[in-house]
Amino acid sequence: MSITEIERLVPTLEMPRTIRIYRPTELPADEALPVIYMHDGQNVFSGETASFGKGWEVHHALHTVQLHAMIVAIDSPDDGMDRYDEYAPWTDEALLMRTAYPSHRKTIGGNGKQYMHWIVHELKPYIDAQYATIPTDTTMIGSSMGGVISLYGLFAYPEVFTRVAALSTAGWANFSSLLEFIERSPGLSEDHRCYMDVGTKEVSGPMTENDYLHTNEVLAKAVQKKVQQAAYEIIPGAVHHETEWAKRMPDILRFLFSS
Repeated sequence: MSITEIERLVPTLEMPRTIRIYRPTELPADEALPVIYMHDGQNVFSGETASFGKGWEVHHALHTVQLHAMIVAIDSPDDGMDRYDEYAPWTDEALLMRTAYPSHRKTIGGNGKQYMHWIVHELKPYIDAQYATIPTDTTMIGSSMGGVISLYGLFAYPEVFTRVAALSTAGWANFSSLLEFIERSPGLSEDHRCYMDVGTKEVSGPMTENDYLHTNEVLAKAVQKKVQQAAYEIIPGAVHHETEWAKRMPDILRFLFSS
């Protein structure tokens, strides 16, 4: 596996962030490929860099389904609270009581819009200029809070992201704001695809299985009213962990890229 690492300044924290770029080495460098942007980039490939010792091994999933695509994986902030800030489009005082991290902050979140603007207007143009890509074929995938910001990205920039997968979305974060944003958004074109899922044994911090199941069901129903090609899966026994997301990736990619 060959991964190119670059550093870029993400404006939300004004500090360099590692971006890991994977392009199948067996393909010609001038072959234009679709691009998949992923959050929590340190967890996307190898367990050596993953936060909890296990990676998604997404490059293996690409080969399993024989999908020719590039991966652009953006590392999340080292600090868990900064990650909530960056992946939550709206400030949410309720997050303080729901996160798994103790904090003396009065609010959390609100940097997600700026983060997504940076991806669309700075990172994507750079990637399209430096590599052979199909600029109109862009996907975004995230899990947990990465699912929150991915769903936001789909409806904030439908002209950019034609495919989105939100795995085990932390739907309790920014729940009311995200739901209202989706409900007020226009319906997307028949070319858009959205995959969502949640396990029956997902917990994080004080959030229970029922919190995950309920919020994901409500959000998924709202998405299905706006996206013609939308899927929502409830995974029996699945917990909130990278190993579970790695198992599901081949089927997710098949759905997103099926003709």
